[in-house]
Amino acid sequence: MTIDNRDLFKNFGNLLQNRALLMAVAQQYHFGGQGNERSGRGQMGILRVLVDAPAGLTNAEIAEILDIRPSSVSATLSRLEEADLIVREPSIHDKRVVIIRLSDKGREMADNRAQGTNDFVDQLFGNFTDEEREQFQRLLTKLGENASKIDVQDVMNFSHEHGWGGRPSWGHGRNWFN
Repeated sequence: MTIDNRDLFKNFGNLLQNRALLMAVAQQYHFGGQGNERSGRGQMGILRVLVDAPAGLTNAEIAEILDIRPSSVSATLSRLEEADLIVREPSIHDKRVVIIRLSDKGREMADNRAQGTNDFVDQLFGNFTDEEREQFQRLLTKLGENASKIDVQDVMNFSHEHGWGGRPSWGHGRNWFN
């Protein structure tokens, strides 16, 4: 049986309609995932940065890492402190400096998220052989390279030129990849 590109596209589209998978990927990207340093600039971004800095960071260091204003960091830290996810402590080297660390509750939350992610990916890819995982990784890399060359404006123009309507209705209905 030969599978053509249209069949692949349909199957890929069906996979992208799995809400649990999409939510897990989005959460992983914004908290401890493979996103760049600036991904997840809000509360999750700050928590992610603090997970990687057990000795703690200053407000200015967090602002620099996430490329956001120090005032935004301060406001977000206040919310995280109210939720008992961080602690602020004076620096032992300079009492004018405040060090921000994960609280025990924050560390526990991060550990639980990490374990949850491990459990999820083990369930998702658990029946793949090592060879299948390597092949899948190569194919995803190739697909990502192809996708990065596609201009969304070209897709929108193509849809209009081929009678799909003025704007694609991404995500509306169960069969939008058919």
